[in-house]
Amino acid sequence: MINSDGKTAPVAPDPAGVETTLHELRFRVLARTPYEHLFTELGTLDVAERAIDDGCDVVYVDTFGDYAVERIRALTSVPVLGAGEESIRHAARAHESFSIVTVWPESMRYLYDLRLTATPGGRQCRGVHHLSDDDELERIGRRDGVKARMGRHEGDIVDDLAALCRRALDEDRSEAVLLGCTCMSPVADALRDRLDVPVLDPSAIGLAAAHAAALESTPASTGTSAVRHAGLAGAVVQGYLNAEQAESVWVDDCGVCAITQSVS
Repeated sequence: MINSDGKTAPVAPDPAGVETTLHELRFRVLARTPYEHLFTELGTLDVAERAIDDGCDVVYVDTFGDYAVERIRALTSVPVLGAGEESIRHAARAHESFSIVTVWPESMRYLYDLRLTATPGGRQCRGVHHLSDDDELERIGRRDGVKARMGRHEGDIVDDLAALCRRALDEDRSEAVLLGCTCMSPVADALRDRLDVPVLDPSAIGLAAAHAAALESTPASTGTSAVRHAGLAGAVVQGYLNAEQAESVWVDDCGVCAITQSVS
């Protein structure tokens, strides 16, 4: 499990016969725009290379953005799953229509458009609804930021999200709500208590799909990848971490797809 969301543990226990290992990113960039998205994928690809080298049987990217999943699939024959595509497929199979509700601002709508366009069932999404404005991006990593508030189960953030879900359902006339970030797992149950429609948690759905893939998977292939420059992502990230000027690069302080800096 590539721990894009900075969790301390997966959202569900392993079934018998499966062991989930968290792999931490050495280099995290919040995908605020398509520009930063490139570096978010680079950091994800770096850790995926290391997980594959460790001999994992399945790679699961725990983020709705499904960062680098297609690039990781080019590296390996083992199943590669992302929380976004798995939860969109699940929502489309289970419901004729659904709405996405996310804590992130509308300026990050491009991420949802990418996943909905690329994933079968994406057309059944009737709308994407954003809780925050761009000011929320300045609170990333702070105690008053939306992720920290959800982690503390603060009543006002749950109330605001429930109200947004109700507006989304009314406007879209949809059957279910799909949460638009794996960081929203801590409030999923509270939202279910407040709403009379299914509330779908992408982190839980993606992890369940990864468990199923691990139980079905054959042992990891030892064959040679068709990629001619495997390992390049790790070399690029290590070069950045070692660079003398690295400290002058703009950074975020966040456990959700944001830069943290450590040399290993």
